[in-house]
Amino acid sequence: MSTIHSSILLRLCSSKNNTQQQMASKTSLAKERPLYPVGIPSKFSPEGALQRFPGITLICHLPIDSPLQPGLNAVHASLSAHPVISKLIHLLPKDSWHMTVLDGIHGDKATPAKRPPGFERQSLEEVTQDFSQKLRLLGLGLEQEGLAPPYKMKIRGFHPGAVGIGLEVEGATADEEKRIRLLRDRLADVLGLRRPNHDTYGLHITMAYLMRYIEGKDRVMLNALFEEHLPKVQLEFELGAVEFCTYENMYAFARLFYLGDNKS
Repeated sequence: MSTIHSSILLRLCSSKNNTQQQMASKTSLAKERPLYPVGIPSKFSPEGALQRFPGITLICHLPIDSPLQPGLNAVHASLSAHPVISKLIHLLPKDSWHMTVLDGIHGDKATPAKRPPGFERQSLEEVTQDFSQKLRLLGLGLEQEGLAPPYKMKIRGFHPGAVGIGLEVEGATADEEKRIRLLRDRLADVLGLRRPNHDTYGLHITMAYLMRYIEGKDRVMLNALFEEHLPKVQLEFELGAVEFCTYENMYAFARLFYLGDNKS
């Protein structure tokens, strides 16, 4: 066999092997990950219908007069109007925007869910009552512990978008970041609710959930949208008192009381 023929044969074999590897990689990825992104079908149906997903949580709603609001409104408008991305996501109502301080518990008899260790047998109502008592007591000492609001935060950038679309949040200064992390520690310890990812949990504000995985050209378009809007949202802002909330779905979080305000 000539050198030229050998070279052509090698290139053909190499090309075939690369194609087979790419196909195997895609097949492996399809087997490893669920059919839909996290949150489907528990929070939204595959068609985008809002699902019942009851629970309790500790959050800080974004104030309506926050300097962050205009930038978020612009992002919301761009996502809503995008001819491709808008069909792959489910935008959340603007009045639901918040930063989760500590994830709570979700699921009840009608909508069962996997619970953290120690909470498997309690009803959602029982956990809510127990948490309420503990949080009211903790709230009394926040000022003395140096953990009272306001909390000065800043936007790091857009969340990568593996589960949803939103903004990554951190303390405006190193000291404020330590303070918000200490607050999370106190809440977790008081409630007995310290999850495995507690120390690495990324603070965020979610704007939308993914209905489908955003990949390839769609991801390029989404990243371009992020780049366009980043200067409008990459700023400092304040959050008020932590709210102990209950919810039936991802559209609204009803405040039971503010931590530190035992009059409510």
